[in-house]
Amino acid sequence: MSIYKTADELREELEEKQKRYAELEAGDNTDSYDEALDESGPVKIGGLEYMPSHILKEVDPTAYRCGLNDYNDSEMSDLESEIDDLKAELAEAEAEEKEAAE
Repeated sequence: MSIYKTADELREELEEKQKRYAELEAGDNTDSYDEALDESGPVKIGGLEYMPSHILKEVDPTAYRCGLNDYNDSEMSDLESEIDDLKAELAEAEAEEKEAAE
């Protein structure tokens, strides 16, 4: 088994990353942001437990939206780098496959 990815595998991975990037651009990342906020577990208030994401949404929706935007920006920046790297790898793999076919 090769440790190198084929051009088809790279195309598939690139497509998945581009789809995720489009979701982030559309603002479809609240679940992931909420999970990040809730990693530390529920907060107890007067004997009741609430998830941090729920508290922030209800108590300070502006702070929630700002945090979500920052979170999305960070995720998008990471994805941009990964997409650029995959494009370079794909170009190299396609060139190698073309060379091998000749």
